[in-house]
Amino acid sequence: MKHIDLDSNTITALSTPPGKGGVGVIRISGSQALLILSKIIEKWRGHPRIISRIQPGHMYHSYILSSDKRIDECMVVYFKAPNSYTGEDSAEISFHSNPFLAEEILDIIRDIDPETIRLALPGEFTYRAYKNGKLDLIQAESVNELINANSRFFARMKFGSLEGKLSRIMMQLKEDLIQLGIAVETGIEFEEDQFLEGITITEKLDDTMKRIDSILSASRFNEQLNRGLNVVIVGKVNVGKSSLFNLLLMEERSITSSIPGTTRDFIREKIYLDGFPIEITDVAGINRETKDDIEAQGIQRSLDKVKNADAVIFMVDASRHFDKTDKEIFYLIKKKKKIIVANKLDILAPDSWENLNAFFEREKEEVFGISVKDQINIEGVTQFLKQIILELKEASRDSEFTANKRQRQLLEELKQILRLIKKMVEAQSSHIEIIGEEIRSAISIIGQLMGEITPEEILNRIFSEFCIGK
Repeated sequence: MKHIDLDSNTITALSTPPGKGGVGVIRISGSQALLILSKIIEKWRGHPRIISRIQPGHMYHSYILSSDKRIDECMVVYFKAPNSYTGEDSAEISFHSNPFLAEEILDIIRDIDPETIRLALPGEFTYRAYKNGKLDLIQAESVNELINANSRFFARMKFGSLEGKLSRIMMQLKEDLIQLGIAVETGIEFEEDQFLEGITITEKLDDTMKRIDSILSASRFNEQLNRGLNVVIVGKVNVGKSSLFNLLLMEERSITSSIPGTTRDFIREKIYLDGFPIEITDVAGINRETKDDIEAQGIQRSLDKVKNADAVIFMVDASRHFDKTDKEIFYLIKKKKKIIVANKLDILAPDSWENLNAFFEREKEEVFGISVKDQINIEGVTQFLKQIILELKEASRDSEFTANKRQRQLLEELKQILRLIKKMVEAQSSHIEIIGEEIRSAISIIGQLMGEITPEEILNRIFSEFCIGK
């Protein structure tokens, strides 16, 4: 985001997704907000006395005018500074969402005074909220991350950050460090008569570092909850992988055939279970004996996908002999989180079933018999996926918020500094000035987290990732 004089421009933008829909919202923020309403809203146009009686926060019904002609019916809300999202005079106009109508309304607004009214840049409304002290930087980042959350669970975590739960922890830590800094600056030396105070300080630092560890650990799980699971269906050629893929998607996405090697490359689609994203990949069947160069390339891609998978559905054919290729695939995925499914129960060969069962019993693995064709025991596969989701949620069950990559990096730095401070206190160091400097470094990192001393370059990068209108 380029530098903007926040006092000289009133900004406007469409705040709802572009396109056709029931309702669109145009947002206005800046000193000209009320003037704009008096020019384009029929109810208030040419009525200065009525304008002066507008109640902030109340919704009014009227019509949008272009010259003297109505172009749409609307609902309007005016917000008086500082009681608005941005901290400035603001307004929101709800209209019938049509891209041509939205463009016309924005043109009408800008034409009122092109010198002082312009379109908002990406993230500029939230940038102004941050600059005007309505949000700290952690909360501001959470706005964009909440909008772009890929799972219901992650959205809840980001709302916790938006509410200020992480910010409050950081503010309390900052206050604790300030008090510690005051004690150090006034010349406390941790000699024998002050050693009990030193113990109190290290206990507090221990508690803080444990809390940071908890935030970091939960955030890593939360990130996966947002990114979703990467699940690969793997097995020999013609065991029914594509049929299972289609069944899980509930559509014919992957071509199925009785001809071995139909899938030459991987096909990837996303499904949702309990509001959680799962990316399922159907890969080429493993056939080590192929002499087809294209098929061989597809098999290598399959192996690469399996290597990077979070979980694997390993499919074998219950109607065929469990052979060397099956075993090779199993040993490839042995350490992965997996479910082993034996497909084609409808044409089960008893000796094959006994053979593969004997092998997996020796490997202390369970085999689930299924029939994709007759949709037998398919719930076992979905239950496997749901169990992984449950485990991720359990790992994050005490988390009411989450930290993003930038915040995690700063928290890691903060933890290292706190560890050094603790070490010096426990050693009853006489280098008070060094402890004081480390405390100031820790406070500085919290300032970067909260946006109190964050460089403009970083702010520009953060807010440029927002959508226009937010």
